[in-house]
Amino acid sequence: MAHLDLAQLRTLIAVVEAGSLTAAAPQLFLSQSAVSEQVKKLEDCIGKPLLLRSKTGVLPTAAGTQLLGHARALVGMADHALRDMRGLALQGALKLAVTDYFKPDALARMLKALAERHPAVRLEVSVLRSAEVEAAYAQGQCDLGLVMALPPFKQRLQLLGPEEPMVWARARQWAAEPGQPLPLLVLPDSCALRHYAETRLRQQGVDYVVAHQASGVAGLQSAIAAGLGVACINAAVLTEAMAPVLPGAGLPRLSRVRFGLLPVQGAEPALVQQVRALLQSDWVA
Repeated sequence: MAHLDLAQLRTLIAVVEAGSLTAAAPQLFLSQSAVSEQVKKLEDCIGKPLLLRSKTGVLPTAAGTQLLGHARALVGMADHALRDMRGLALQGALKLAVTDYFKPDALARMLKALAERHPAVRLEVSVLRSAEVEAAYAQGQCDLGLVMALPPFKQRLQLLGPEEPMVWARARQWAAEPGQPLPLLVLPDSCALRHYAETRLRQQGVDYVVAHQASGVAGLQSAIAAGLGVACINAAVLTEAMAPVLPGAGLPRLSRVRFGLLPVQGAEPALVQQVRALLQSDWVA
């Protein structure tokens, strides 16, 4: 009887996140040929191709994407079970930088679960814009970085949850003034979502003016709720005082965004590795 092998599932996860078999091999402490053989065995077990190979790397097929979610869940549960059986207690200090667009409730749940299960871990959380998270992570100012990615999704991330829709958000009582430019609410020029929104408006031929620039997502939420205009945000950032702009208002359709941990760079301390795995397993559990 066919069964899923955890080692092969770990290999699939590593290959997709690294972007190629070659890049995944050293992370798995395997040769490239061994990685390829692991993937082939998994494809034989599933009965479908899982990866699309090209000169620039690999991408998951539809079956590969579907299996990837199951793989992360199974590997996460297996690791969690092993930690519980061994009574492994994490301790030490760790710095986590998180984009301010990330789901506040989800972040709070993950951090609460980590604190309850591992009270000896001292966690320092900084909420920043994604570009600032990436810079801090690259400069070694944080141990883990959680960012938001926009299409075409060139960035390799260890994904946390499914893709999330973006919306044009307004105050519940706000209404556009006929014949007037759209009052657009934005974050500073370094914000990738601002550039995406302005590009989509220009592509659609929508006349707009930047009516307010907030310094962070909390300020942007306040500006939207106050009725100062419309902003492009991910759906999780909507509050009770806001509502999506209704279809038919002439605004362009928006894509989805992804959230995930920035990939491993160099050798990570054991504590960081374990917390990285915990965050992923808690999210898919």
